[in-house]
Amino acid sequence: MTSASPEPGDPASLRVSDVEREQVQQFLARAMVAGQITPAEYSDRSATALAARVRGDLDGLLDDLPGASLQASRPIDVLDLQAGLAGAITRRGYWRVPPLVRVHSWVGGVTLDFTGAEFTAPVVIVELATGLCSPLLVLPDHATADVDDLRIAAGKVKDDTAHRRERGVPHVVVRGRHSLGDVVLRHPRRSRWRPGRRTRSGTGPDT
Repeated sequence: MTSASPEPGDPASLRVSDVEREQVQQFLARAMVAGQITPAEYSDRSATALAARVRGDLDGLLDDLPGASLQASRPIDVLDLQAGLAGAITRRGYWRVPPLVRVHSWVGGVTLDFTGAEFTAPVVIVELATGLCSPLLVLPDHATADVDDLRIAAGKVKDDTAHRRERGVPHVVVRGRHSLGDVVLRHPRRSRWRPGRRTRSGTGPDT
């Protein structure tokens, strides 16, 4: 007689979540900082983790790292930002950035300034479901980004961030769908003031 609740199959065939992928990458980043793995090993292993579809794809990535093991996903690992029609989404200054940030906005503006944020993982996924606006992402100077999985209709990506062979920490992966507008990525703008310049009154530097 067949059981109404069959036992699960091979654990290696179970699907992994975005949070589990980011947990692996967080362990890898800590191991790199501690000198347990090289930057090249971190880059190779984190790329494998990001592309993982089932648990078996993650096998071996953490086995040689003391104390590294996957934990169950928690709701706090996902931040959903939603705006009503023509409403705006803005994050500036200090805010906590989980491994996955979902953005839903139609017509309203979207500004995510990560320069003063606290990152809880070395790799952050920003998933867009936006349109009729131009989302702006401001990344710290040492951060990197990729937009390979972002689909845009009637718009383009303006990526002015630094591009390096090795991923920065944090690394922001922008994916999802956007239509009718540009998606802009950049680092913070710097003041154009230079020593010796004076104000219009001649009493001090420009502001």
